[in-house]
Amino acid sequence: MTYKVKVDYSPIYELINSLELFVSKKFVKSLDLGIDWVKSVEEQIEPGLLEELRSKDVPCLSYLNVLLYLSPQKEEITGFINWLQELTPGNLYELLSPIIADNLPNDLGTIRDSYVHYLSLWNKAYFSTFDPQVLEELKKSKAYYESLSTTKYSTDLVEKASGGIRIEPFEGLKEVVLVPGYHNTPLTVYWKYKNTYIIRYPVDIGSEDASQPSKQLVRLTKALADENRLRILQYVANEPRTFTDILNYINISKSTVHHHIMALRSAGLISVYHTDQCCAELYRYRASGFSELADSFQEFVHRVIRPSQ
Repeated sequence: MTYKVKVDYSPIYELINSLELFVSKKFVKSLDLGIDWVKSVEEQIEPGLLEELRSKDVPCLSYLNVLLYLSPQKEEITGFINWLQELTPGNLYELLSPIIADNLPNDLGTIRDSYVHYLSLWNKAYFSTFDPQVLEELKKSKAYYESLSTTKYSTDLVEKASGGIRIEPFEGLKEVVLVPGYHNTPLTVYWKYKNTYIIRYPVDIGSEDASQPSKQLVRLTKALADENRLRILQYVANEPRTFTDILNYINISKSTVHHHIMALRSAGLISVYHTDQCCAELYRYRASGFSELADSFQEFVHRVIRPSQ
């Protein structure tokens, strides 16, 4: 038994990614962009739109990820918005119901109109001036993981791309969709639907300065520079553990344990297991994370540094 893996790219995923981050500000302090990005965007956009975005009327974007994945119009933002706008509530139900496990709401037309409204506003206010080079890097990442899909098993490919999310095949799971993302770096974000996962994995945009270590190398070394994180790695080395298991073992505050797990996940040092046996995430030490640390360290220290002219 296995499942299919598809790597999908569209600039609209990043449009949604940035809107979602700005509105929710969820985990923003753990992201590379950080709270400074939020402040800079607040200064950039018009006060009227800023007030509207703060009103919390923006609908959940979970359905939007599915609609984008299924859309035949994903190459260009205006084309996608026009396609979305023309969908009837019946069309929306036919597209979403095979994938969404929960009962769909009766106001799909209203949700569609909100999506169209906020995507159009956000594109004009922020995303239309977004660095196209970042989007090119995301496209390259898609091509890279597509090339690996011919040689790697589905579970290994998903784990490598996501930096540690390991989804074991189970009855009913048909497809995992990998989507490269920038605004969410270094975190991996995923949505679990009826028979599908959509995983937005982080893509580091490298520096051209050869004297600078990669962001991943910095994350790995920082993650190891803490006694409690080392204890967590030791605890999850032999068998998968739940968050509650780790919390009871490490005996520190819930928020601190959550912070440590986030750091270890971002560094790729623990795997997050998903199976059909348990509704809770299971964490386990990811040995390949240390191989990646060694490779990244060797590449950095032996990098040729040319003297400035």
